[in-house]
Amino acid sequence: MFKSVARNFTLVTGALALSASAALAGSYTPADPNHYPYHDKAVIKGKAKINIDGAVIRNAEVVKLKKGEFPLGKTATPEQIAGWNVDVRPDGKGLPPGKMTVEKGAEVFANNCAMCHGEFGEGAGKNPVLVGGFGTLKNQAKTGGDEGPEKTIGSYAPYIAPFFWYIKMAMPLPTPKKLTNDEVYGILGYILQLNDIKVDGKEIEDDTVIDANFLKKVHMPNEKGFEYNDLRHPYSHGKRCMNNCVDMKKMKVMHIAIDATDTITPTVKVPRYNCGAPKFKGANGVPAVEAEIAAPAGAGNAGEAAYKKHCAGCHDTGAAGAPVVGQKGDWTSRIKEGKATLYEHAIKGFNGMPPKGGAMSLKDDEVKAIVDYMIEKSK
Repeated sequence: MFKSVARNFTLVTGALALSASAALAGSYTPADPNHYPYHDKAVIKGKAKINIDGAVIRNAEVVKLKKGEFPLGKTATPEQIAGWNVDVRPDGKGLPPGKMTVEKGAEVFANNCAMCHGEFGEGAGKNPVLVGGFGTLKNQAKTGGDEGPEKTIGSYAPYIAPFFWYIKMAMPLPTPKKLTNDEVYGILGYILQLNDIKVDGKEIEDDTVIDANFLKKVHMPNEKGFEYNDLRHPYSHGKRCMNNCVDMKKMKVMHIAIDATDTITPTVKVPRYNCGAPKFKGANGVPAVEAEIAAPAGAGNAGEAAYKKHCAGCHDTGAAGAPVVGQKGDWTSRIKEGKATLYEHAIKGFNGMPPKGGAMSLKDDEVKAIVDYMIEKSK
């Protein structure tokens, strides 16, 4: 997520992040529209106009046309442009109208976000934690047992405004774009309150109204932990010296020994080809780069493969309160309700689970087969 909202910024890691306010006072991006570091367009060395993303701006080709004709397509209307122009800049430019109190935002969060992020932003299952982690960014998990940095919105994010854009476009995960502008403002206010963020030296109260003007005044704790990258001046233009190079054969390589998370065996075995002709052929005799290998005879049942592909992410881990397959205690009361009820819940959705677990391409009979498999494994 943070790559989406801070893709033009380089993190100042380790101890430097703690003293960045002095080192980067002139280079970091302040959350102030009147002091944004670079203009949208600039002229580089008098040669060309360069956009803020590094693209060269060229003059439109002169084409002789009759009145009303266009070389390609037609001019976009203001409504069409507004439909695409939904990004929000770190300084708050692009934030739409809307407002909501933190108290109401907490209710919206509970109904739409808590299933994955926890009621208080603590994270559910393996879903992202949104709160806490202050003072951990200098941690280095070099060996097993050492705590690493805990990157949350409160501890890591340099700005809050771009999260409006992210939440509005991508959340909630099963049903993105369902939230109104007012609801997104309320959610952001609740997250800020949970992280004890102060604005103008004041705590955020339940009756605090969150809107565009409020978010523009927010300064996150790690705001100065990122240095702005002006893409018009890429760092890759330096010359290679090729002198006094390090002899890698004499370098000692340290392998990090740390326990990783549980690995998941792919449910679809796919052959990979490094060279030579593939053994499988696609449609119309065209060689297929990848093809599924048929499961051996008698392996699994009709719902097992579909379960592993669409449902295991939650029902193997218990994410968002999902009953874990194989845990009899999670299923005893559910099985007593009868298959008809379980079928209906799985197909139409129930509590935090979206219809068909979000896999709307599944047919009803396929969902029922998955339910049968889950029941059989959990008796």
